[in-house]
Amino acid sequence: MLSVVPHTKRSGGIVTTSEPTEITAVGCDFLLDLLAQHGYVLLRGFTTNIDGFSRLVRQTSGRISLDPARRFNGDTAQKVDAGTDPVGLHCENGNSPFWPELCWFYCECEPRIGSQTTVCDGYLVYDDLRPEARAAFAGQDIVYSRNVSETMWKAYALHALADQEDGPTQLEQITVAHLQGLMAASGEGSSVALNEDNSIYYRFRTPAIRQSAISGDTRLAFANSIFGPSYNYETPVITFADGTPIPTDLLAEVDAVCDRHTHEVGWHTGDVVLIDNTRAMHGRRHIEDTGRIIYNALSYRA
Repeated sequence: MLSVVPHTKRSGGIVTTSEPTEITAVGCDFLLDLLAQHGYVLLRGFTTNIDGFSRLVRQTSGRISLDPARRFNGDTAQKVDAGTDPVGLHCENGNSPFWPELCWFYCECEPRIGSQTTVCDGYLVYDDLRPEARAAFAGQDIVYSRNVSETMWKAYALHALADQEDGPTQLEQITVAHLQGLMAASGEGSSVALNEDNSIYYRFRTPAIRQSAISGDTRLAFANSIFGPSYNYETPVITFADGTPIPTDLLAEVDAVCDRHTHEVGWHTGDVVLIDNTRAMHGRRHIEDTGRIIYNALSYRA
């Protein structure tokens, strides 16, 4: 018997079970319907482990993505390891053309103190912004640009092409043409150039305000990665599409609005969180308990 209650007054949902239930018993359609309603869903009290988490991700997803800087546990989950500093709100991989729709977390060991993941519903941020701030971001796209090492971009391309018949099977076979093909197929505005050391320099153009790919409605969300982390990567240069910097006072205003709508997950061991990565942003408080163990998975809907 499953029950659903709000996580906060205005966003998120918590699904619990009144009897021992495997996490994979949560149906795909049920879970995605809840996600469309709430922006993020916390599954609590289910019987699970890292393998059960991975099976849930796979049965709900049509395609698995990855962060090439993280280590896989199996073929789906990647351990979250990004130092101990706080992490700003962001959409996972939202500063690249390979932006997954679904962002998953599994808590194998809850933190004893602090160290919480945070979530923020982009619908609420958009609704709370002053009209002038909305207009500034609606008026033109934003652009992320940076270099990425050869090892990382090739690892991503190899994983993304793994299901292609007669596709590359080794890192050494990957070329920048493979990456360019993936970028073109993503449908996002991006360009890439090969550097002399075989790293790449890419520019990714995208709206800061968008419609959810999950909910199917016309509401607008402030959902992007302008405050996001770069722990394993070069810090991107972020500008408006015309090349001008985003004004510091505008960033400060948006940051304050985001803060009003940011909530902590409140991890319990065994929790699973699914986030609409095109609507809700997430971040992290300072890590006070380095014994916490969180896994992440990235995917697209089945």
